[in-house]
Amino acid sequence: MPKRSIIVMLILTFVTCGIYNLFWMYSARCEFQDFSGYSDINPGLELLLSILCFPFFYYWIYKFSADIVRYQTENGRYVNNNTMINLLLAVLGFGIISELIIQSQLNELAD
Repeated sequence: MPKRSIIVMLILTFVTCGIYNLFWMYSARCEFQDFSGYSDINPGLELLLSILCFPFFYYWIYKFSADIVRYQTENGRYVNNNTMINLLLAVLGFGIISELIIQSQLNELAD
């Protein structure tokens, strides 16, 4: 799973008016699915539902955060549970910060 720079991710999201964010949502889930081996992840459907039904984005944030915690627990890693914090940030309109936190956790898993 490749590491991504949080700063570059933030800049690309703003420069592309959010299009990079959609790319990141799909690719991060695909990479995490391959990395974790979880078969219950469907990145394409999750992205489609997030676009068509915006409230699904909140569930996506929650589910991705919960999947990271599940992976950390199952593999004996330090568990950093940001699930509720990420959900709260997304509901308050700071979804990009939730995504940056998720990417930071993915970077830690890649070590």
